[in-house]
Amino acid sequence: MKTENLSFERIPFAISEILARVQKIETLIEATPTETAETTATEPEPFIYGITGLAKFLKCSLPTAQKIKNSGRIPFSQAERTIIFKKAEVLSALSNTNKKRR
Repeated sequence: MKTENLSFERIPFAISEILARVQKIETLIEATPTETAETTATEPEPFIYGITGLAKFLKCSLPTAQKIKNSGRIPFSQAERTIIFKKAEVLSALSNTNKKRR
């Protein structure tokens, strides 16, 4: 029983930690990218496929990746049900927002 109480006691801390992370991500996606980066020839796979791929690339959760995509801050292409991101454009968009934040 004591371990169950400990998990309930940690809920407010976990929620505040999640909210802090969401706010950090929202500040990253507030600014719009001004130009797209060129794809480098040394990149073996210059594309990210799907929301799952974006989440793995950004090291975030699926809902967060979906919110970033829906915000329009990161350019993407969609062929029927397949969503495709260019890695260089994603990195450029994120680096542009980081520069504007400082």
